[in-house]
Amino acid sequence: MNKSFRLLGACGLFALVAAQPVFAQHDKVIDEANAAWNAAFNKGDAGALGAMYDEKVVLSPGNGTTITGRADVEKFYKGLFDAGFRDHTIDVVRANRVGNLIYQTANWTAVAEKDGKKTPYKGVVLKVLTKGADGKWRTTAQTWNAAP
Repeated sequence: MNKSFRLLGACGLFALVAAQPVFAQHDKVIDEANAAWNAAFNKGDAGALGAMYDEKVVLSPGNGTTITGRADVEKFYKGLFDAGFRDHTIDVVRANRVGNLIYQTANWTAVAEKDGKKTPYKGVVLKVLTKGADGKWRTTAQTWNAAP
C-alpha cells in the first residue's frame, strides 16, 4: 500500500512538472533576446540587429531562399527597414533550452508603412540560438513564414 501511494505521489509530481510551460525553463534568456531583437528592429537599426546573429548564421525569410552570414543578414534587414517595416512583436508559443542551445517557435507581427498606408503582416518564426565562448547568445538559424 505504501508503495502504491509513493508511486501515485511520484506520478502526481511528474504531471505537475510536465504541466508547467516549457517557456519557463529558459531563465528569461528568450524574453531578453526577443526584447532586444524587437527594440533593434523597431528602431530600424540593421547593425544592432545583425550583431545578434552568428557570423555563420543561416536565415530563410520564407520565400524559398536562404541568406548566410551576418553581413548579408544585416543587408536583408536594411532592405526591410528601407521598405518601411517596423512595429515588430514576438509571442512565444514554445521555447526550450538544452545546455548552450535554445530553440523557440513564436508568432510574430510587423507593419509595413509606405506612402502613409500601413500593411500588417504576421507569421510564425522558428529560431535557434547558441551561447558563444564570450557568453553571448546569438541566432545561428532562423526561418519564418509571412502573410499580409
